[in-house]
Amino acid sequence: MEIWRSTRSGEKLENETKINQIDKIKLYDGDGKTIHEDGIIELTTHRLIWSKGDRQLSLPLSLVKTSNFEEGSFLRSDKIYINLNNGGATRIGGKSNIEQLNQLIIQAIREEKWTVKSTIRTPTARKEIRSGISGIEKKIQQKAINDSKDISKAFQDLDRLIGMAKPMVTLAKSISSKISDKQGDITEDETIKFKSYLLSLGVDDPVTKDSAGSDKKYYQGLAREMFLVLDGPIQEAGGMMTLTDAYVRVNRARGLALVSPEDLIQACKMLKELNLPLTMQTFDSGVIVLKSSNITEEEYRNKIIYLVEAFQKISADQLAKELKLSVLLAGEGLHSAAVEGHILVDQSIHGLVYYPNKFDQLVSA
Repeated sequence: MEIWRSTRSGEKLENETKINQIDKIKLYDGDGKTIHEDGIIELTTHRLIWSKGDRQLSLPLSLVKTSNFEEGSFLRSDKIYINLNNGGATRIGGKSNIEQLNQLIIQAIREEKWTVKSTIRTPTARKEIRSGISGIEKKIQQKAINDSKDISKAFQDLDRLIGMAKPMVTLAKSISSKISDKQGDITEDETIKFKSYLLSLGVDDPVTKDSAGSDKKYYQGLAREMFLVLDGPIQEAGGMMTLTDAYVRVNRARGLALVSPEDLIQACKMLKELNLPLTMQTFDSGVIVLKSSNITEEEYRNKIIYLVEAFQKISADQLAKELKLSVLLAGEGLHSAAVEGHILVDQSIHGLVYYPNKFDQLVSA
């Protein structure tokens, strides 16, 4: 834990201001746990500060190179992986608001407010009074100079980003080409898996209407891309994902070559024609999902009935945790099973709770 420095409780740096604070946070040393658990993590403009009781550790943001969020599971907490400029790394783990904290860390690193020096206050000079056309012209000229500086800085940042992206795209194309040349040495599953990684990074060549040549070929190509991007996440999410979440993931992977909701729906209709193991399904409420063909509707319904009977009563939140689904999809599954009469539902001030259908079991007996 040499990365984190021991500091005095309540100590603040010059011009340091608080950005966010989360409790029940643990620190990791590499991949291993440490004794630093259930503490409070505070993000400031200058540091990350972990504290518990009189114990306080800090990590200067000036040492941080990148910050990446990794979603956990039912048994594992969400984590933030922090890579340092000197090659070191550390991790932060927690169950709530970790993703938001990661976004705020990235923003704080980008702003670099710890580099701002305090200004020395001088006696206020007598305000110069300008009036008439001369004063207006000078204000307009000064504003134009300031705007020009801001625009120049923006283009410098954009050029830097493009410069970083070009080597990644070149590398991705080179590796994709080598994969194509060595089809006999690399299995189809390995090829699909690797290309899915490229798409998730947004560095592979996304299909466009211009490159496809026709609408049908475009939608077919887009459907294949969707499968590469979404198959893994859908499997991890219990075999089902809302079309809204799918839309966000696909566009994130495509970078600047965004697709419209209409194009995505047309591509979904091509999944069956291309024999891809994903299907589009609409619940009675109107919620549209993409579902893995590896699990049938009967198997999915039986899982829900089994869990309801195992717990004797269950809510959408509980089912979502058990099946690793979103609460929305868990609620839709429970509602469908209740409509079909397999389980019963009770509504109270605490929300909807589902029970085994004892009446159906008595009739069957």
